[in-house]
Amino acid sequence: MARQCIGLDIGSSSVKLVQVKASRKSFSLQNFGIEPLPPGAIVDGAIANHGAVAESIRNLSKRIHLRGKDIALAVSGNSVIVRRLHIPAMQGPALAEQMEWEVKQNIPFARDEVIVDWEVLVPRTSDGQMEVVLVAAKREIVEQYFEAVKAAGLNPVVVDTDAFAMQNAIESATGFTDNETVAVINIGAHFSTIVIVSNGKPVFHRNLAAGGDTFTEAIRHRLAVGMDGAEAYKVGGGGSMGAAEVVPQEVHRVLAQVSEQVSSEFQRTIDFYLGDAVGANLARVFLTGGSALVPQLPKAIQDRARVPVAIFDPFASIAVDAKRFDVEYLRANAPVATVAFGLSLRRPGDK
Repeated sequence: MARQCIGLDIGSSSVKLVQVKASRKSFSLQNFGIEPLPPGAIVDGAIANHGAVAESIRNLSKRIHLRGKDIALAVSGNSVIVRRLHIPAMQGPALAEQMEWEVKQNIPFARDEVIVDWEVLVPRTSDGQMEVVLVAAKREIVEQYFEAVKAAGLNPVVVDTDAFAMQNAIESATGFTDNETVAVINIGAHFSTIVIVSNGKPVFHRNLAAGGDTFTEAIRHRLAVGMDGAEAYKVGGGGSMGAAEVVPQEVHRVLAQVSEQVSSEFQRTIDFYLGDAVGANLARVFLTGGSALVPQLPKAIQDRARVPVAIFDPFASIAVDAKRFDVEYLRANAPVATVAFGLSLRRPGDK
């Protein structure tokens, strides 16, 4: 049996790494770490500073004494397109030919500019159709990520999308119930990704411009503080004086206002899907990403969605050796680790 990949999430502000070990009944945490990226290293999902990204990955690997080299990584943003298609049921060469036609119809890039894959979700429906998910990623972006990982001395063997990695993480930890529709919202630094899963299958995917920077910039301008202070205030810590400092009341007001704005954008996207989905009712929402820890945000989303909202903790579902790992550090960074955790569940050569 092939061993697990090491999950590496290259985000716009940091790289996150998760390594797990599979046993018969569960997973155990083998390694975890986060390394910041310099500003501008990643721009709109593309690597703008190849050397800086490779150096951050290399530094992280050395700092946490990483063992193993096989990496699963994810691409995201506008370089990735996911389509769920309903086509006549077929298989073999006929399906491959049909999917090439679907690529031309659904992907707004030249065929030689993208790497394409697809997976059959439902081989045959009651009306003789089949459901297929089509994924296309800009070849240039994938090659950039591959080269950065290789330059760091590691071996990229699996490319996924952040959306599917999020789904895999939650499916492994909590599972999905039949006839249940779930939204997973990953709030990154520059943009957020919404994935809707119905009956355990991905049915909707969208990126939104609202992200953690929306909160940080609002605090920075309203309180005239630096980026570090605004980041600390965003997740409930102190500003320049540290976590012991009392958070100004104005910070709470800013976070509440931005949470209302961001949750409204999320809800419009969810409503867009529900408006076209026959019989679908949202059952719950999971939040991931660093800004999931903004204190006012989960309640703002829950008030609009009128369903339970939970901050996802991938480490809660696996064995963690408290003698090897700082449990408080894991808990504080759990939402940030979701994509990397989902990637760490992949094995070389799987689909």
